[in-house]
Amino acid sequence: MATEDTGAGAGGGDALGGLLGGAGGGAGGGTAPAAEGGAGAGSEAGSGAPAGAAPDWYAHVSAEAGDGESASNRDWLAAKGFKDLDAVVKSARHAERALHDKGMVAVPKEGAAPEQVAAFHRAIGVPEAATGYEIKGPEGVALNEPLLARLAGAAHAAGVPKGAFERTVGEFIQAQLDEAAAERTRQDQLAEGKLKEWGGKKDEQLAHVSAGMRALGLSGADGVALRGALGADRALELMAKIGAGVAEDTLVGGGRGTFGVSAAEAKTQLDAMRNDPEVARKVASKGTPERARWERLNRAWAEGQ
Repeated sequence: MATEDTGAGAGGGDALGGLLGGAGGGAGGGTAPAAEGGAGAGSEAGSGAPAGAAPDWYAHVSAEAGDGESASNRDWLAAKGFKDLDAVVKSARHAERALHDKGMVAVPKEGAAPEQVAAFHRAIGVPEAATGYEIKGPEGVALNEPLLARLAGAAHAAGVPKGAFERTVGEFIQAQLDEAAAERTRQDQLAEGKLKEWGGKKDEQLAHVSAGMRALGLSGADGVALRGALGADRALELMAKIGAGVAEDTLVGGGRGTFGVSAAEAKTQLDAMRNDPEVARKVASKGTPERARWERLNRAWAEGQ
């Protein structure tokens, strides 16, 4: 411990002091001055017992090592070279002052008084109340305030310093944002793959997707949720099938039907049929389903003009 090193600088005519070298000299034989900057015990050590003999008052100090300690209190006094009680008190006061000057505070033990715990919390930077923690997300990002308030309450009760809590929660928020960004990228890749799979029929299929979503009354936010639940590729495929079914139902019924087809969607489907050589060949033949669809799409497009 740093405080014990300060005491050692003042003691030291015994064997341990010799091993400490420059940190010793002064207390042993009384012939050398105390080390400058030590705990001040060297100048006090000349009185009392003969050189090499322990002072009588050592007998009142335990010679048994306590739990978790490798030496007894008496051995510790001897190692420090204290010759009278004034030297011990002076060393303790120096150590206490050093702790205070360095801003150090004792860690409360189990069962410590609330005042001790509160003083420790203030020293390490725990705010006075849970509302003292400040969490700010990136601009434009809405945070879960109820969750953050609950976490702040738990952190305050546990004595978590302000800086530690804010840094930890900030990192967690950023991790969530990074995870969400990675998921968006993955879903975009799935959607791009489906569009490539549709190839030349992409515009027609996208028109079906729009029709399907409109038929079900889905918003853009619903679309985001749907692709998150099913995957963008499966969501597009599903909406395209629903939209195509709506279009067929409307056309076969001979009118705009329950859901209807917009002029823009009709034109998109007409263009797709025209650009598909196989479909175009069937459209050219009277009596084919493709010809019937073509005619009804043309009527839907004309009605929307």
